[in-house]
Amino acid sequence: MNVRCCFHEGGNKTCKQEEIAILLFRSKLNIGGLNLKSLHILAGGLFVTLLAGCSGENAAQNVFDEWEEAVAAEQDAEEVQQPLSEQETQETELYNEMLEISEVEDIAPLSEEAVSSAEERRSLMDQEREIIQSSYEQFQEAEDAVAELDEELQSSAESVQNAMDERFSAYETLYEQYIASIDEDQRLYQMVADEEVEVEELQAQHEAVNASYDEVENANETFNEATETFNQEKLSFYEEAELNVAVSEEE
Repeated sequence: MNVRCCFHEGGNKTCKQEEIAILLFRSKLNIGGLNLKSLHILAGGLFVTLLAGCSGENAAQNVFDEWEEAVAAEQDAEEVQQPLSEQETQETELYNEMLEISEVEDIAPLSEEAVSSAEERRSLMDQEREIIQSSYEQFQEAEDAVAELDEELQSSAESVQNAMDERFSAYETLYEQYIASIDEDQRLYQMVADEEVEVEELQAQHEAVNASYDEVENANETFNEATETFNQEKLSFYEEAELNVAVSEEE
């Protein structure tokens, strides 16, 4: 990309704009490059169906009903993933377009659009968080049924509850890190359109954005591991309770 220095009347615009444009070109970020669509796994991953039970209801079946109702409720979070992915893609395109423009004043409209897109992602994440919170509360409705289990099964069920608690905590961390990365994205978009920004400031913000993506990636990995542990503990309980279940895994 060839960038030339342009001097406005009065000498207000200097070669700093050229430095910034070159820096942007060389330090180009792939916004959304962490493939945050992988959050779709937070639906729980494993779908379990009770094929046949003992005659009449028992405590283990009641626990099953409450837990799987919570898993089903979490599926609503999938509706957030497509628009979230679309906003990420839009921001990538806007940012790439900004990198091709040498005139700061021409970048401003794109910067504003990117900031708005990031704000929409924030709203979508808030919606997702509400769904996850509701599902978690539904899961906790099984506590009374767990208390009615025999001692051995109670211990197994409590392991599942602990795994779910850790999973929800991991989601909260993931949510917070994702929101923090949105804040850093927005700062970057605004700085790119700022004629007064210093090259060092822009470079520092690039580093802050990359660091925030690393935090999201780490939090996402922790959540994935917590989800796997939860699924394993849940299936172990169903096996110990001798519930006849069929398992399918979401792709």
